[in-house]
Amino acid sequence: MLVAHGSRDPRPQQALNLLAKRLGERSGFPIVGTATLELALLPLHQQIQEFAQLSQSWGYSQVQILPLFLSSGVHVNADLPAEIAIAHEQLGSEIQLNLLPYFGSKINRLAALIATKMAMVEIEHWILIAHGSRHPGGNQPIEQLATQIKAIPAYWSVSLHFETQIKALILSGVHRIGIISYFMFSGGITDAIAQSLQQFYQEYPTVEFYLISPLEIDDNLLDLIEDLLK
Repeated sequence: MLVAHGSRDPRPQQALNLLAKRLGERSGFPIVGTATLELALLPLHQQIQEFAQLSQSWGYSQVQILPLFLSSGVHVNADLPAEIAIAHEQLGSEIQLNLLPYFGSKINRLAALIATKMAMVEIEHWILIAHGSRHPGGNQPIEQLATQIKAIPAYWSVSLHFETQIKALILSGVHRIGIISYFMFSGGITDAIAQSLQQFYQEYPTVEFYLISPLEIDDNLLDLIEDLLK
């Protein structure tokens, strides 16, 4: 089961559904369900219960739950375990719920995936933009990933804001800046980042910007998620 944050923008849910569909089409792969922590018709524990009951009717005795989150914030450390505990209490011992490590914890695999996309273009400096977390230690995985791929970490919602990091590079004389949009799915924030870059284009016409979204649904991403679900 793939668990995402949830959004009012329809695109993340569409991408989540496509991801589950593509995984389900793989040979020998079990049924794949989806759920969201927020903005769903049902609370997460009820979504998990329904999928667990469906899985049980298909003859499965356990459900693997993969949080599609990129940093170790409150959702990963508190909200998800609490919802799964409620679901487990309601379901009893007939089916097992296994909470897997969150997607963003697989830093080595993600670094290799992103580095492949980065190698496609020559850039002086890369900036890795993530949402950012106020939870203690929540941004450490982002910083570790940025170090591995030799990028500068930046955030959308907390300090080390990405616009500040871009301006610092420009003022230091950098003329080719790569932006890694590190979000699970495209949505309102990724749109806003692209709009901000358009403003930079206009303000600094001699600087080239290159934006990549490394977590687009492709075979490499599917391979990684399939490995995590096994």
